[in-house]
Amino acid sequence: MAAFAAVGVGGGGLGLYPDLAGGPRVTPELVSDRQGPPAVSVIIAYFNDPEGLDAVLGGLRQQTYPGSFQVIVTDDGSTIPPPVVHGAEGPGGTEVVVVHQADRGFRLAAARNLGAQVATGEVLVFLDGDTVPCPGYLSAVTEALETAPKSVVVGTRTHLDMDVEPPRDLGEPGWLAEAWLTTDHLRGGDETNFRFMIGAVLSCRREVFETIGGFDGSIVGYGGEDWEFAWQAHLGGFDLRHEPQAVATHRGADWGARNRADPVEAILQKNAETTRLSPKITHPTMRAAGVLHAVPDIHVLWIPGDGERRWRAGVTAVVLTSLLAAGDVRVQLVTQENLDLFEADPRVEIHHDLPGAGNRAQAGRSRARPRFRVELLAPCQIPAGGLQSVCEQIATSGSCADVVNARGKLLCRVRPERAVAQGRTGLNRVVRAWSVIQEDISLEDEFRRSGLARLKQ
Repeated sequence: MAAFAAVGVGGGGLGLYPDLAGGPRVTPELVSDRQGPPAVSVIIAYFNDPEGLDAVLGGLRQQTYPGSFQVIVTDDGSTIPPPVVHGAEGPGGTEVVVVHQADRGFRLAAARNLGAQVATGEVLVFLDGDTVPCPGYLSAVTEALETAPKSVVVGTRTHLDMDVEPPRDLGEPGWLAEAWLTTDHLRGGDETNFRFMIGAVLSCRREVFETIGGFDGSIVGYGGEDWEFAWQAHLGGFDLRHEPQAVATHRGADWGARNRADPVEAILQKNAETTRLSPKITHPTMRAAGVLHAVPDIHVLWIPGDGERRWRAGVTAVVLTSLLAAGDVRVQLVTQENLDLFEADPRVEIHHDLPGAGNRAQAGRSRARPRFRVELLAPCQIPAGGLQSVCEQIATSGSCADVVNARGKLLCRVRPERAVAQGRTGLNRVVRAWSVIQEDISLEDEFRRSGLARLKQ
């Protein structure tokens, strides 16, 4: 399954980063002149559960949606075929589309992408093959997307205990109910709201899905494809929203309740998901400190100014060490210096001219991207954690910012990925008491001082 291509890219005028336009950053203008309700494609992921799919199709037959809708069943390599054939009359008044992919492991992300490829609707509604929509489900999600077209909407998923007769209503998991309350249905909260997006009840407009790039079809294994999709939506400038009126019922308990009987296996499964997502989601809550990933949370570009070019390895080494101590950071440096000190450190990329092609090549290899792009504009020493801290503050403001010292000297420029995607490139000002290096430094003295300090810890 080939990845979806981005339909929009960012533009120029964004400073020194030549690759800042790469990737699906600019949200499309979602304007429609249609009359009546939007066309909807319901994409149902199926695997060896004909009874569950029958229940989902039954739920779709009960929909109160005033428009027609298309039903697509996407089969992830089942040995038990779905109980509906391609071309049969569907619940929405159109023919059912059935598509298949080979069984190469649990490939839910690729299966959903496969369904989206053949979808004809303006709105894409994703349901799992055991998640039954209540009658007003399609009306609720389409109304939410009419109000907020540049968003990804998650419905409310309740659960039924199917092991008893009659089935017992388990309601909605408490952790999700609490999340809707504390975040005002995801209108508030923070950058970790992606953790509340459930792929079994996810909807968005086609333009949004294509701009995000679909789900990450490389993911194989249970869990996480919805979080990664939501994270890409967030970075791409889209909003995450919960629609409480879009209710669907999962035929079975949620993941946590299902795995209480075997907590060891549950931890193994969840750990596999976490390690799978860590290279893809750069937020610090998804990564262990000190682990080196191909794509960092913070990408720094430093092109020393004319007055700084006379400095040699002393200043450069101290500044680079300060930047790397910030945590999940990569640095691109443009210099003519011979910096053997960092020769083996993959976090430092040294160029003798302006970087460009290397960044674009990296972007082509992975859809993961840094949350922050930082241009270092003065050689300064940043205290441990200082760079991450200022980036988080700027992200909260929803815009880009210049970091200056108390005298107004420009130290660096921070561009959060989400702010750039939303076109919020106007610059605020944030003050930090970072010391600017005014003269060259003896590395022997610096290393001895810092080494002795570490020995005393």
